[in-house]
Amino acid sequence: MAVWIDETGTIVRPAEGASIVRSPLRDQDVPPGLPDRIDRMLREVKKIPDDAESYRAAIVDWVQHGSASRFALSPDDVVARSQPRGENEARAAACFELGEYLRRTVSPAAAVPWWREAHHLYPSNWTYKRQAWTLVTTPEGADDNDLMQPPNDVYEGNWLDDVLASGGGEAYTVVPSL
Repeated sequence: MAVWIDETGTIVRPAEGASIVRSPLRDQDVPPGLPDRIDRMLREVKKIPDDAESYRAAIVDWVQHGSASRFALSPDDVVARSQPRGENEARAAACFELGEYLRRTVSPAAAVPWWREAHHLYPSNWTYKRQAWTLVTTPEGADDNDLMQPPNDVYEGNWLDDVLASGGGEAYTVVPSL
């Protein structure tokens, strides 16, 4: 996610899924003979929309032109493009934050019921799901997070099954409207 905030503290682009670097997975061939689940996951990753080059160019334009950049939005446009937050989304945010606090101060297990509730209240929020899945599928002491996030015994769903259920890699993220 990215948010653009100018020197005066004004949001000029609301939160949007964005990257400035093309994933190297997009250009790698999927080798034959992989287990079905891994093969399917890699194929879905390749379908995720990639707008990194355009988004990076938009940032450069904003840096060069400031508020005159065609990519810097007016306050009214920022509000119009911001995702609405209803009661369930607000409760989910509170549950997620409480879970994160408990994870840091008590134990990862203390976060589980709160994160499950966040998932229930806002099932389309990938951040809530990925955070929870990563913490249960990444081995303790690992240097890198488990990005495959396979099925687990703690939470409903997992990355691949939820991506497929939501329409596949093509629907995984919303491409920023530049």
